[in-house]
Amino acid sequence: MWPLKKREPEETAALRRRMEEVASRHGPWTGHNIRLADGLYTIRDEVMGLGLRARRFLQCAADIVGKPFDQMRVLDLACCEGYYAIEFGLKGARAVGIEGRDVHVERAEFVRREFGLDNVEFHVGDVRDLSRERHGEFDVVLCAGILYHLDAPDVFRFVESIGEVCTRLAIFDTHVSAGGEVAHTYKGRTYHGSDFREHDDAAAREQRLANPWASLDTPKSFWPNRRSLYNMIDAAGFTSVLECHLPAGFEPDDRIVLMGIKGAPVRVEATHPGFNDIPRGWPDPK
Repeated sequence: MWPLKKREPEETAALRRRMEEVASRHGPWTGHNIRLADGLYTIRDEVMGLGLRARRFLQCAADIVGKPFDQMRVLDLACCEGYYAIEFGLKGARAVGIEGRDVHVERAEFVRREFGLDNVEFHVGDVRDLSRERHGEFDVVLCAGILYHLDAPDVFRFVESIGEVCTRLAIFDTHVSAGGEVAHTYKGRTYHGSDFREHDDAAAREQRLANPWASLDTPKSFWPNRRSLYNMIDAAGFTSVLECHLPAGFEPDDRIVLMGIKGAPVRVEATHPGFNDIPRGWPDPK
């Protein structure tokens, strides 16, 4: 399916005109730099950071899921302009992208059509509505750049729903709080972190939707600290939580990539009989 189809100069020029027509109707690409043809990119001809993240996500899936890409079903949550879903689709995976802003989906759909990826689909929707009944199950769930745009209690329900639809690997690429001054209790567990301002309280819905790098509607979001995030993923039914350092992604200090892995809980036998009753999560994570 890859590398790109070789295009004659007039074909590339026609493709550029189609891309510019999409941008004229729906706005230019905001962050997903996708190579459409030799010398033709959705943003500009240079290496950009999202490629580093895509390499990391693909490698994690290849190493952990235990099946080839063309047997994987992948969900890209808050997929923006669809780059990660496109990359998995180019590997043969069946990929679904959900995005709350329709202009992003229009751009993602343009690339999907140009690449002829019938194994990729994009939908306009709110990721907070995610459920197994509505969306099915997935080997890989990408939660990249969305968790830190949700407020409590939505953020806790959202991670729960990821655990519901994910059968093997969930990748959480997110900012975390360095502190614990804000606390929320959800289903008997307390999570600590900080609030982050997304929009002015008086901003209209149209103003909020027009900002592509903020939440869809919430004025503020809740950023859990590291231990609270570990415990959120644990509560969602993942048996291991690992932090990914390679392939490198060059994140700022407050951003991490965690891999939640679904497996079977393992008992420890040669120890005190009550040991296996100790909760798996971290103690009060303030």
